[in-house]
Amino acid sequence: MKTQEIALIAANVMYIDDVNEIDVSRSLFNDYSMSSLDFVDFAFELKSTSGKDFSPDQLWPVNTMMSNPEFYSSGKWTDAGKTELVRVFAGYTELQDGQLNSEALHNLFSVNYIQHRLAAM
Repeated sequence: MKTQEIALIAANVMYIDDVNEIDVSRSLFNDYSMSSLDFVDFAFELKSTSGKDFSPDQLWPVNTMMSNPEFYSSGKWTDAGKTELVRVFAGYTELQDGQLNSEALHNLFSVNYIQHRLAAM
């Protein structure tokens, strides 16, 4: 899918009147205040439009990973979790240790990331 198609779906879900207000490199979570309900709606609209079969957790696996003690324990990522994060973001960005907290990871959830993630599925 093209970035403009993805941005248009995001704008519609979040009731943003002008799709041009969305910077495709900025976080939909942190910069545009996409809520968890918006995210689920967004994922299902993407699924329908893209023709790909995926769950919201496959689009953004970070939250599920953080609830799995194999990947995240005692407030930090395990070695297995770091390996999985590197796999999820491979070809999109190289993660640094400073990007392993929830806010920094949420900053990566952009239209550009989504385009990359859909292409990888």
